[in-house]
Amino acid sequence: MVSTPDDAEVSVEAVPTRYGDVTFRSRLEADWAATLDGNGIRWEYEPETITLGSGTLYLPDFWLPELGTWIEVKGPGIPRTEKTDELARTRACRCVTPCTCQWPAGEFVLLGRPSLASDRTEPGRRPRSGYANWETPFGPTAYFVTCPACARAQWITLRRPWRCRACHALLERERLYRPVDRFVRFVESSTRMGLFAMPDLGEPFTDVELGPTGFPDPVGG
Repeated sequence: MVSTPDDAEVSVEAVPTRYGDVTFRSRLEADWAATLDGNGIRWEYEPETITLGSGTLYLPDFWLPELGTWIEVKGPGIPRTEKTDELARTRACRCVTPCTCQWPAGEFVLLGRPSLASDRTEPGRRPRSGYANWETPFGPTAYFVTCPACARAQWITLRRPWRCRACHALLERERLYRPVDRFVRFVESSTRMGLFAMPDLGEPFTDVELGPTGFPDPVGG
């Protein structure tokens, strides 16, 4: 059998894109790599072909080795997530409390989606990329948090105790964010803007795009 990504369909956005030293299968994957970089999250691209319990071979997009987390990037018009769902079910924690997994709640699986629209705009400027959007294919909702002990940004679930997936420090007093909170900036691979950077408000509109101003031309113009 030949290992393939989760979808056999060809997306209109699946244009090979170079970012850093890696050529990604799509621009959206490259943007997710840039988003992970912007938040200081170490990643590996397609590092391992996994044989699922069904016997299907699966090549997930990203592995976050410090966080025990897989990310499968899905663009618009690509609804199939069967392999991602199966991986999430297989790698989820099955411990009876307390959890003894290497990573709290077991290996974690996320679906990385196209960004949510930005809500930070300025008159006369085009908004650029917005905020990171993700889903959990199986299990509790995923929340984004930064560990105060080791400063690692990551996704966790609310299975108690809430612990950092890297250093296991308690996170129960930390602020958690969902995609709808529009907190995690989504980074276009061409802009490299991180979580704590000022938002890119985009390029000013040109005079042609703005149209007539309603003011007469200056004398002699």
